[in-house]
Amino acid sequence: MWKSYLLYSLCVFTLLTSCNEEDIKLDASTVVDWFAVPDRPGELGHLLHKIYKETGVSIFVNDTLGYVEDGIDANGEPVRFYETVSEKYLLYSSVSRDIRFVLSRDTVAMLKAVNTIEKWVFPNLPPSGKYRIKSLLLVDSLLTEDYGGDTIRKGGKTAWVFEESIETTPVGKLADIKNMDEPTLKFWAGMVLSTKVYNWLNSHCSDSLKVFYKMTNSDLPKKARTLYNLHGYKFYRMIDTGEEIDWNPDWYFGAELWDYWRMGFLEWGDAEWCEIDPKDSSRWIVHRKALEKSCDAMNYIASVYAFSDEEFKNLFAGVEYSEKCIQRRLYMKKLVDLFCKANGVTCQSFH
Repeated sequence: MWKSYLLYSLCVFTLLTSCNEEDIKLDASTVVDWFAVPDRPGELGHLLHKIYKETGVSIFVNDTLGYVEDGIDANGEPVRFYETVSEKYLLYSSVSRDIRFVLSRDTVAMLKAVNTIEKWVFPNLPPSGKYRIKSLLLVDSLLTEDYGGDTIRKGGKTAWVFEESIETTPVGKLADIKNMDEPTLKFWAGMVLSTKVYNWLNSHCSDSLKVFYKMTNSDLPKKARTLYNLHGYKFYRMIDTGEEIDWNPDWYFGAELWDYWRMGFLEWGDAEWCEIDPKDSSRWIVHRKALEKSCDAMNYIASVYAFSDEEFKNLFAGVEYSEKCIQRRLYMKKLVDLFCKANGVTCQSFH
């Protein structure tokens, strides 16, 4: 009897799931390539279209890509379905880290960003493959957990880029780009490149990245906690004298009071901010945020593209304790070379 039930079930399943050729045939006229960039009026519109036709890279300044109409509603109005680019899209899930952004309305800033990308980013992209940038979303301000985006406040820091999503690469700081000097602008372009380079290194050279991270803690006592734990930390500063007192001297042995370059970083993860200690009005509680490992690595990847060895060294001229930064960049330069060789790229530095 059970064999009869099994045979009957298989027949029903086949009837329900089978389809003919007409069911699966797609009408090419109804399939929309949302990542194609049409030629739109204006200097920016023409430039984005030209770049797409020449490189295949889609650059967006709006997260809404377009819409399709499918019938009308009860009021006789067209029913529209809008397509947006997803900055959180992964293949089998979505990005777990918080990310938000504010779109730009400044066409001059957009043009400067696009021209910078065309000048410095495109010549350094792999010719094809997974680690070639497919699309970019340029935004006014990008807020992520890695930078100041998890504690929104006046004066908080915004992110350069977001590296996780596979559908598009969000790129921030268009709010600042018009006022960037050339070294900062080069670093911005380097951060755009760093997204795919870091992902490749994380997949193919994870042991080498561990060596890079260990260089951060190389001048700490062995029993000290890693500086990467300082993703959000604080210390005291006396209001009258300016004397600084570390919060956890038994954990970091004074490293909490170091500047970011003394730690081996190229920037803080957020702008420093202070509040009066509610338990002692004679001192400030100073809040700082050290970089996450991914952002730290991406900073150094960007510096490899943006500066020559001599230029980078000159950035720290007269700065005490800067040797760690110089050595970490030289090590990262070797890893960037590995990426370029593996992905068919002839590295073209910006200098």
